[in-house]
Amino acid sequence: MSTYVEIITSPNCPHSPKATRRLQSILGKMGNVHFVEISMITEQGQMIAESYGVEATPAIIINGSMAYVGVPTTSEVRGMIKDAVRDQREKMSYFF
Repeated sequence: MSTYVEIITSPNCPHSPKATRRLQSILGKMGNVHFVEISMITEQGQMIAESYGVEATPAIIINGSMAYVGVPTTSEVRGMIKDAVRDQREKMSYFF
């Protein structure tokens, strides 16, 4: 079971680089986590941000749901991933 993490960033946001580095550092050590950075500077990035209702950056999306806005601590990132994995398991056990 994989977890998908997206971070929506803006080149004008002073916090986006720090949040991206933190996520890369933490998620790079975890298995079954796919990470992608989406820049709002692109048309595609703007469309994606709009679809999630992003109003501020950095915005962290986990498995298609807005999870956090800002720069999370290491423990917050781990907690968000743990919660996402638990939610996935609960959904899977409900159907089987």
